[in-house]
Amino acid sequence: MGADNKSRRDVLQIAGGTASVGVIAGLAGCMGDSGTEGAGEPIDTIELIVTTADYDPVRYEFGQLIAEHWEELGLDVEVNPMAWNQIVDTAMDGQDFDTFTLNWAGRAERLDPDVFCYDLHHSSQTDEGQRNNVNYVSEEYDEYAEAQRRALDEDERQEAVHRCQEIFAEDQPRTPIANQTQAMPYHAERFDEVVTMMGEGLMSFWTAVETVPADGVDTLRLGYPSDVNNLNPNDGSATHDQQTMRLIYDRLARIDQDGFPEPWLATEIEAVDETTYEVTIRDDQQWHDGEDLTIDDVVFSFEYLDEHSPVLGAVTDPIESVEAIDDWTVEFVLEEPYAPFEAVTLGQVFIIPQHIWEDVPDELDDVERPADWENPEPVGSGPFEFVEWRRDEEMRLEAFDDHFSPPEVDELIKVPGADVSGLVRLLEDEEIDMIGWVPGPDTVNRLDDDVDHVDISAVDDPGWYHINYHNEREPFTDPEFRRALADAIPKQDIVDVVLDGMGTVTHSPIAEVNEFWHNPDVTEYGDDLGGAQQRLEEAGYVLADGRLHYPEE
Repeated sequence: MGADNKSRRDVLQIAGGTASVGVIAGLAGCMGDSGTEGAGEPIDTIELIVTTADYDPVRYEFGQLIAEHWEELGLDVEVNPMAWNQIVDTAMDGQDFDTFTLNWAGRAERLDPDVFCYDLHHSSQTDEGQRNNVNYVSEEYDEYAEAQRRALDEDERQEAVHRCQEIFAEDQPRTPIANQTQAMPYHAERFDEVVTMMGEGLMSFWTAVETVPADGVDTLRLGYPSDVNNLNPNDGSATHDQQTMRLIYDRLARIDQDGFPEPWLATEIEAVDETTYEVTIRDDQQWHDGEDLTIDDVVFSFEYLDEHSPVLGAVTDPIESVEAIDDWTVEFVLEEPYAPFEAVTLGQVFIIPQHIWEDVPDELDDVERPADWENPEPVGSGPFEFVEWRRDEEMRLEAFDDHFSPPEVDELIKVPGADVSGLVRLLEDEEIDMIGWVPGPDTVNRLDDDVDHVDISAVDDPGWYHINYHNEREPFTDPEFRRALADAIPKQDIVDVVLDGMGTVTHSPIAEVNEFWHNPDVTEYGDDLGGAQQRLEEAGYVLADGRLHYPEE
């Protein structure tokens, strides 16, 4: 059903719980309600965790819509709205969920396919705090996820990445739904040039560093609908945390505005052979506390984060050894060829000061592991230095004037909003300058049409909205059950109605805009409720007394 047949009002009625009357009655013709004969145990209530409507109306609304369609299969679905930070703690890190909605942001470091192919879905990444929080395990998938890392030939690597997408699509450990156009509003009169980037919009590193203020403007006030969880480089599983820390901490490489790695804290990155890299760093950089940044800090950062970071450990795993070979050069020896080393490893690992972190957690009370430390006054070497953080009110960062690439603005103030609508009001009242978030199609269209000082930055997004299933919890252990849930998702309605056409349906974790790596020929699931019902019936599931039951044992 497309936008011509269903209005946004219909979707909002579904979200209010008024649209599911009589849905089981329409089911009998496709999957007969045969009573309990031949049925196993009824499937327990499924919890679907969504964001609050204030935080992200898109995920809230399409979660409600999906729940209604799953109920038409005979499932009892409990939709549970949670604050974003709670979702991070409960579902993403704690892995305590049945299903939950998510948008994996297509930030710069994820343009290389390794993050979506390996970090999110390789079986080695299932520990608490790691990104394969759905606990997907497949030997066949692992084979190709590893192969794309080893393949230095680009065409060979593309073939392995395409195969990863095919296996993923068939197994449905998560169901991709849509890629959204990132339309973010900003105060056009306060800036001569606003720099943006594919996949990140106004939340990009380059927006903060290279946006040029108008005369008399020295501050960029950036709104976001949730506060940072923490500023600990060992943690940072949430995108907003990473986007904030990369302003404070340098990396050896950065992803440029075209999506390619370039030297950053490094002045030169040389591939000596297939498994050896020599990286030369700048010889005049200091930490924000005035201490000199040395090659020992670089070696320490990679060894320390490899040992202690559940997130960054995945991108340091390929390193066999890291060693300083002179005062400004470090040598990386890899266990085997690793194609995304520059983009993913050098482009993600934060360089941290040894003189601060070498005593963490040993010298701190009540801290058992480095990832638990609040790091209340972070010291980095990046283009912004930390000044103050009043949680849920604002965070102040100042330009580090001694940086080799200092920002165009003197100060960056990050303003978390209790909800997106509150941030919109602040933008309309000229109390903030930008919202680093898509506040929903209705709001974007209204701001663009009615508010003179607001312009809209719109960029393609390689990130993807999706549903996550806990692959180690019944009934989600059954791929056929997951495929049925995927088929029941009204993807086109979500794009046409909930996103108001500001996006495209997707079936892969690698977006179409990421053209070279995207596989357009994967198995497609969605928009087929009848097919979902038939799939369940053929797999032995039984609709009995209005409830879906497991196959008989």
